[in-house]
Amino acid sequence: MVSAVLTSMGVAKGTAATIGSIVSGIGTLTSVMGAISGGKAENQRAQYEAQARANEAQRERELGELRAGRKRDEAERLAATQRARMAGGGGNIAQGSALLAQEDLAEEGEFNALLLESDADAKVSSLMAERELSLAAGRDAMRSSVFRGGSTLLKSAAKFG
Repeated sequence: MVSAVLTSMGVAKGTAATIGSIVSGIGTLTSVMGAISGGKAENQRAQYEAQARANEAQRERELGELRAGRKRDEAERLAATQRARMAGGGGNIAQGSALLAQEDLAEEGEFNALLLESDADAKVSSLMAERELSLAAGRDAMRSSVFRGGSTLLKSAAKFG
């Protein structure tokens, strides 16, 4: 097309064909670079998303530890209050049902703390899976952009070949 326009303007046919080939080559290179650039941009976005998920996972891990620690502290305060009340009432807190109640309370407190830790672990696992998916999407975008660029280059070469 470019060579036809140049020929109509009085440019020699061979020169017009050469200029047309150069312009077409520049267009092909621009397309290839655009495809690769798009893949890089998508990969960078995916990397950012992956880092955001990793940061969220770290936050959830820390919150889970904090919540579990608070639950243990709460259970310990409750146990201390019960021991004080029992001892203040003249009861023996080292044997019998008083001791069993304290053991049950301690077990219940630890169970609740472990539930909080387990919940946090599940959230962390989910976020880390999302992180891995983002990284994979970024790698796929890069790979796809290279294939698109290569395809454009091969189609252009086939026209001139």
